Amino acid sequence: MPTSARLLSLLAGSLLATASSAQVLNGSFEDPTVATGGASVFGAGSLAITNWTVVGVDVAVLSGSFTQSGITFQAQSGSQWLDLSGVNNSAASGVVQNIGTVIGQAYEVSFYVGSASDGGFFFPATVDLSIDGGGRVSYFNPNTTPNALNWLQFTVPFVATSTTTTLTFFNGSAANNFSTGLDSVTVTPVTAVPEPATMLAGVLALGAVARRRLRRAPSA
Repeated sequence: MPTSARLLSLLAGSLLATASSAQVLNGSFEDPTVATGGASVFGAGSLAITNWTVVGVDVAVLSGSFTQSGITFQAQSGSQWLDLSGVNNSAASGVVQNIGTVIGQAYEVSFYVGSASDGGFFFPATVDLSIDGGGRVSYFNPNTTPNALNWLQFTVPFVATSTTTTLTFFNGSAANNFSTGLDSVTVTPVTAVPEPATMLAGVLALGAVARRRLRRAPSA
């Protein structure tokens, strides 16, 4: 493989690795493991939900087979999900995680909001998201599935302004709900990073120069 092609290959791999550096860990809240059909409550400051820190008052991790009031609280993905309302149903309660990001890179954070219904009463859920300590933006799931959780996906774009981006999810339905489901949190890069793209153009130019020099070199 010519030198310029090798450089392009290496740089392309580097760009992909850099662009994908943002990763939410334990985004489906599978750790710690909750007993089948049970729930575990964690108070403010707790680090027990791996890679997340609890803020506010409390939150709960529930098994996907948990049932109450005729409702089966199934997970959107995996075996567990997070109830931001916890026990005390405080609007201040939530979870936060810091993820590595590339300055100037555009990303999308995706997550599911779960609303509950027992067939007679409907408890629509709202999850609030704050990025890097900014204002809380509400994401409301108005849909219902009788005797189960209804999961609705939201996708939110943002551009990283630092090498670390903070995502905080809050209980946004404390005023009218007893359950605020959150599950399957992910972050995905959506555009190329400007600086490495400029580097790629430079490598292409160097490759062209190298090829011209090879063509002009006298034969032995």
